[in-house]
Amino acid sequence: MVIFRIFTVLILAIAATELAAAQQSAVQGLRMMRVRGNVLAIEDSDRVKVAADDGNVYSVTLLGVDAPDENQNYFKKARKRLSELVNGKEVTVMLRTNEQNEAFATIFVGGDDIGLHLIRDGLAWFSPSRAATQNDADQDRYKEAEASAKTAKQGLWDDKEPVAPWTFRGEKIGTTATAPATALKLSSPSESTTQPAPRSEPVPGRAYVLGPRGGCYYLNDQGIKIYVKDKSLCNKPQQ
Repeated sequence: MVIFRIFTVLILAIAATELAAAQQSAVQGLRMMRVRGNVLAIEDSDRVKVAADDGNVYSVTLLGVDAPDENQNYFKKARKRLSELVNGKEVTVMLRTNEQNEAFATIFVGGDDIGLHLIRDGLAWFSPSRAATQNDADQDRYKEAEASAKTAKQGLWDDKEPVAPWTFRGEKIGTTATAPATALKLSSPSESTTQPAPRSEPVPGRAYVLGPRGGCYYLNDQGIKIYVKDKSLCNKPQQ
């Protein structure tokens, strides 16, 4: 009996070590850095080429942003606006590169978040699929900017039925980005008190981690942090 218990403890210890190693490897798969540089070219309505001060040239897509594709309405306007905001200017780039070597970035000119600026101008959508590494606060800001642009009928929201770029490309994506603006309405303090948000149940086999700033996340198959709204998941026993 004692031997069996010792054997069980050893197996659990090995499993825990392998899980920790796998999680560490997954985190390393997502490379994050901060660079400064100058925008060399506007490659698309939401992608630019940056010559960084580390000597490298990066082609980056705006994090959490999806602007109209070529052959869509407002593509030229979105690309022109992006050019006005960043072309030839010194920028600060919060760069994230995943295992597929895809580069996404939040780009700042001074204190101006360029992706947020495009969404606020009604020239881009908030993209959940491109926001996997974006924290909850920034996602909320992008969603609020999109809702405000819709309400004001800014840019592409002046069209009767604007088509999201992922729909135009034929991608299947679960998103609330094209939901009516009322779906993004923020609750007042009284509403949040009387109508608490429903609690989620943890997915079996998924490890939820409480980050140093209080965010709750898990690592997907590519090792990218996926933040969840229900932070109580980090306090529930893992199954």
